[in-house]
Amino acid sequence: MSSHLAWPQVARDAVAEREASIPFDLRLSPEFIARYPAGSNVLDAATASGLLSEKELRLTDPSNDATNILSAIKNKDATAVEVLTAFMKRAAIAHQLLCCLTQIFFEEGLARAKELDEYYEKTGELVGPLHGLPISMKDHLGIKGRRATGGFSGDIDKLISTEHAPLSQILWDAGCVFYCKTTLPQSMMHLETQSFWGQTVNPHNTHLTSGGSSGGCGALVAFGGSPLSIGTDIGGSLRSPASCNGIYTLKPTTGRLPGNSLRGCSPTPGSEAILATCGPLVRSSRDIALFFDVVLKAQPWLQHMKLVPLPWKTESVKWSGSGGKIRLGVMWDDGNVLPQPPVRRALKAMVDALRKTDKFDIIDYEPRYHRELTLMAQSLYFIDGGASVRARAAATGEPLCPLTEWVITLPGVKDYTSHQLWELCLERDALRAKYYSHWNSQNIDVLLCPVQYGAAQPLQTTKYWGYTSAFNCVDFPAAVFPTGLRANAALDPKDSEPRETWSEADAYVASTYNPSLSDNAPLSLQLVSKRHADEVVIRALQEIEKVLPLQQ
Repeated sequence: MSSHLAWPQVARDAVAEREASIPFDLRLSPEFIARYPAGSNVLDAATASGLLSEKELRLTDPSNDATNILSAIKNKDATAVEVLTAFMKRAAIAHQLLCCLTQIFFEEGLARAKELDEYYEKTGELVGPLHGLPISMKDHLGIKGRRATGGFSGDIDKLISTEHAPLSQILWDAGCVFYCKTTLPQSMMHLETQSFWGQTVNPHNTHLTSGGSSGGCGALVAFGGSPLSIGTDIGGSLRSPASCNGIYTLKPTTGRLPGNSLRGCSPTPGSEAILATCGPLVRSSRDIALFFDVVLKAQPWLQHMKLVPLPWKTESVKWSGSGGKIRLGVMWDDGNVLPQPPVRRALKAMVDALRKTDKFDIIDYEPRYHRELTLMAQSLYFIDGGASVRARAAATGEPLCPLTEWVITLPGVKDYTSHQLWELCLERDALRAKYYSHWNSQNIDVLLCPVQYGAAQPLQTTKYWGYTSAFNCVDFPAAVFPTGLRANAALDPKDSEPRETWSEADAYVASTYNPSLSDNAPLSLQLVSKRHADEVVIRALQEIEKVLPLQQ
């Protein structure tokens, strides 16, 4: 082992290189950072820093979505350089308070933005529908000339993109600007974000997690440092950060989008037992539709044989409810873990608000097979028993993070023989068939349910994935949206009545709930439909949004 790739020096060198790449004029003073001790809401820091002009603050304000930003560039209310400069500043501030970036290449981004402005000025034409839009990218995804890691220090200088990955190329051809990459956890398999890069925290309350594994994306978008960030999801890794940070995402059906991960980043290389998918973390539902419309208009299935030739559908949906209403199932819990009080309150408030609209036929959805799907997913994530993960860490002597050790030692994780894996995949397929039949028996268009058992959790405590991973196991598309409500210690006290817990995970979730710790965390919900009904999810979400934000 060469000395420069030995732990902990390899991590120190990588972090030092990252910190040195922050432009000198955007570095926050120790005195300014001290204004935001652990547990702070840091969302006002961009304004308080004095580093952004009024126009830059407006451009980057989290209420200003990508669709608006693109309109401003098209109408020449802002140039691509002005837009990128504003997001560079806000991203730099976000990182210094939240530890959300891995690579900072602002100068490259500025050069690209300048080229786009010159092209627009000379021709009067936009390069494409994303002309000038800054896009951040999760660290393991491929951007030409940039390195990638799967959250392991041993990947440094080993995994470098010689070209844009397929999704990145589509976005680049559409006119976007790449300027930074974002943090992810060791092994990419936590619903939090901790690795040798550091611990990413939540801008609403820095005692809490930003979610994972696309936690850097989520924290950056929520703070205002990116209008659109590309993450991935195999067990909740888009939906967890969206939920924790109070933003939007859609985990699509697999096979809709081309892959974007650099080969070698996966925790279980070559495994297709459960497939991952890319997706956007954004500020509005219309930005989700924008992203998918742009990507799928490029017809990526012509270049990538595993993709389904299915454009983004824009026609109206024929709903199943009476009189053309949306037939909405509500899953109050998954039958395995009871959500904590803030989530139960948010779901009830959402359902109460929807009942008043007369736009929905609402039924209770029975959570059959969710426990089995959760356990199946656990068994299929690390089919080598975690050997690949341990080997990646051992390459530099890097210790395993507590949540990495936890996830690769869950019940069901083992080193399967080929025959055992074949049998397990047959069991998976049989379980999927049962769940699909159950879903159809409920005759619903979409399902409204929790995203996670709680709001954003205290750091290093998030240990149940079932509300998201079950839908990865059956490959159903799922969106996450903020309700406008927040966890509130006064409104969300601990349950006073004792009850018999449903599982070991349920007992853990109940015992760890402390109302004061998650105070002020955003409360989000999940909307799900069956395979390839991605557009149905977004159409239903746009109807649901008409009653948002809910009032505390």
